[in-house]
Amino acid sequence: MKWWKYSGIYLLITGILHCAVSFVSFGHTYIQIFNDGFINSIQKDITKGLALWFLICGIFLLLFGSTLHYYIKKEQKPAPSFLGYYMLLFAMIGCLIIPVSGFWLFIPQAIIIIGANKNKQPKQ
Repeated sequence: MKWWKYSGIYLLITGILHCAVSFVSFGHTYIQIFNDGFINSIQKDITKGLALWFLICGIFLLLFGSTLHYYIKKEQKPAPSFLGYYMLLFAMIGCLIIPVSGFWLFIPQAIIIIGANKNKQPKQ
């Protein structure tokens, strides 16, 4: 099985999980943001800011996963290896800063991308 073909799907799943955890953890905060009129409703409230950024990161993962899936389907080749290395670095730094978090989810995804490029045969 060629795991790299699903790299975009893995990121989409990670984004869905991130958004789901966001709504479970901060649902009451999102309701408060809307009750406060939405516009300029966060100001200096750290909890509201954290909730917003948590959701935005999940949405970004959905966009990134969709883009990666589109690329892989169109090009019929793995994502570039630099993406895997950046993702691995991102995950390792995140795991060091917040050990009990979901950053570890990026490690297998990064290894799949890196490994797929190691197995590629150079064109002659």
